[in-house]
Parts: sequence; C-alpha cells; structure tokens
Amino acid sequence: MTVQMVFDLVAFSIWGGGNVVADQYTYEELKKQAIAALPTPYLSNISLSDELRKEWKSYSIQQVSYYIQYKYTQSNLPIRVPYVILKGTSAAQYYPHPEYRTMGDIDIMTRREDFDAASKQLLDNGYRITNELNREITFVKSNVVIELHRRFATLNDPEQAKYLDDLIIENITPSHVLPDLVNGLVLLEHIDQHMEGGIGLRQIIDWMMFVDKCLPDEKWPEFREMAKKTNLEKLAIAVTRMCEIYLGLPQRAWCSDEDENLCRQLMDYVLSCGNFGEKKTSDADISKNIFAYASTPKMAFRLLQKQGLANWEVVKKYKILRPFAWIYQLFRYLNKGLGRDHASSKLREEYREARDRLALFDALGVKTMAKGIVVYKNGKYVKE
Repeated sequence: MTVQMVFDLVAFSIWGGGNVVADQYTYEELKKQAIAALPTPYLSNISLSDELRKEWKSYSIQQVSYYIQYKYTQSNLPIRVPYVILKGTSAAQYYPHPEYRTMGDIDIMTRREDFDAASKQLLDNGYRITNELNREITFVKSNVVIELHRRFATLNDPEQAKYLDDLIIENITPSHVLPDLVNGLVLLEHIDQHMEGGIGLRQIIDWMMFVDKCLPDEKWPEFREMAKKTNLEKLAIAVTRMCEIYLGLPQRAWCSDEDENLCRQLMDYVLSCGNFGEKKTSDADISKNIFAYASTPKMAFRLLQKQGLANWEVVKKYKILRPFAWIYQLFRYLNKGLGRDHASSKLREEYREARDRLALFDALGVKTMAKGIVVYKNGKYVKE
C-alpha cells in the first residue's frame, strides 16, 4: 500500500488526474529518492495532514531557491571555450515544471583540447578544486558544485565509450545543449553508470520524461541504433516498460514485449537504493560489496584498497602505509561482517542478494566493475 502510494503520487505529479493520498512515509520516501519537490504545484489537491503539507511546502521552497541559484550560476559560468551541459537542466527541460526537478552538480564537458583552458578559467574566477579524478575535476563556489568532465562514458568496452564521448563532443554548440536523442543517450548512460552503486527514481524519471517528449515509436529505430553502439538497448527497453507499468508513462510499441518480471526486479532494486544508493545501509554493504563488486581476486583487491584508503585515518597521515590499506579494510569487513548477530545466516542472505543483483545486471546488459571499466589515458580509451 505504501509503495503504491509513492507510485500514485509520482504519476499524479507528472500526468495529473485521479485522487491521491500521501503520508509521512510517502514524503520521506520521495525525499530519499530526490523527487520530493515534484508534487509541489499540486499539494493543495493531495490528501494529507496540514502539518505535513506545511513541512512539504517548506522543503519545496528550499529546493526552488537552490534551483534559482543553480540556474544563475550555470548562466554565468566563466568558461570561454565550447562546452555542453550534461544532465541537470538538460534533463529538467523535459519536465512539466523544470524548477521542481531536484538539482545536484552542474556537469560540464568540453572538447578534449579545451579541458585545461576551462579548468583554468574556473580557477581564475574563484572556483576551488575539491576533487580530481581521471574522469573529472570537481570545483565549488558559493555552495554550487561543478564537475568538469574529461570524459563522460564509463562503459566496459573502449570502442563503445569512445563512440558516446565523441558523439557528445561532436554536438557541442553555442547553446550548450545536446540534440534530444544524444541527450537521451546521456541520460540512459547515467542510469547505467550508477546501477551497480545504486540508482534512484530521480534518474529513472529523467529518462521517462525524455521518452515521453522525444521517443515515440517512429523515433525509436534511430535511437535504437545509437543505443546498440553503446550496449544500452536492453536497458532502454526495460526501464521504459518499467515506467509504463509503475509510473504511468503512456505505452509504446517498442517496449511492449519486455518481461514484466524483469521490470519488477528492476523497480524493487531502484526502491531499495534511493538516490545514488543513499538508502543502502552500512550493515548490508559489509559483504554485498565483496560479493557483488569483487567477483574476481583482482577486483576484490581493488575494492579493499579503495575502501581502505577512504576509511583508514592513519594512512592519511603516514603515506608509507598506503600499500597496506587493503589489509586494514579486509579486517574491517571481517570484524563487521562476522561480529554481527546471526552472522552466518546474514552472510548467506547477502550472498544470495548479491548473486540476484548480478543476474539482474546481466539481464539488463549494464556495465559492472568486475568486467573492467574504460578510462581515457594518453589520448586513448583503455580498459582497466
């Protein structure tokens, strides 16, 4: 009943019609999924307590305030080289009320030869670097986060990753907005990127709104060819059919034959994760990380080393200990995993869940860390 209330409220907020009821659970769930602002224009038409309505309105005002700041910052970026906006407002444009689509970072991608210049222009205008990775550099100013991308695609195949990144770069224009079908491919790949770590309803709804506005049956063959070249065709079909079943998306012929059991499994996974996996508990992650993300010894070592560097405070002071971070993390996992009540039964349950999740990923054709992720090094796309 409570989950159905979430589905009903999402559908009502986007498509209208019908009578809906909301309670504290519904509100909290929508917050966890980063979509609680969606019903804002219709709060007076939703059956809920006066106290919750007041709380909800206050939350929505905060979201709109950030949207205004976000838009202002985006419109006044000091970048003087060609670039494109990924996700964010490029996704919000398909919503009936873009200002109620919750915003995160401002994601920007330039041509490869312009990346360093764009980075310098941000630094020269008061932005500071908070994180630097192979894929992007993160800048912050006035509480707005900008991710400047060297590349976007995080697929398992170098040719597929190069195809998508080249497609983005080739379509950079003074408008800073991608053509609709290319933009849709970016939104689909964004779902693919975060499936393993945890994907939420906000990213699913971004795709749904694109499909509603830009992907009728007659457009599907053109988009399908692009999706095939990035191994995203199966994901596109499954997510779209799932949106039809649960979120009220008008039906399309091109996804009508999709397995509804697969769609149910996918929706169950989305609801269990929340926005970017924020609903996952640390207790459950103890062994699921190992079972699901480290299916080979090489991947297990990488996971342990990465988590050890993040969790071991001593290594931040004594860098000579960095090579041994994986040992620290291994004992940390063992301590937490085996130190719980009913540890053996929990480990068996977590193993089954991780196994089912990997089977779901295989059925959807999404990328996984165990297959090796493509990076861009020395002008080439290579798998690590």
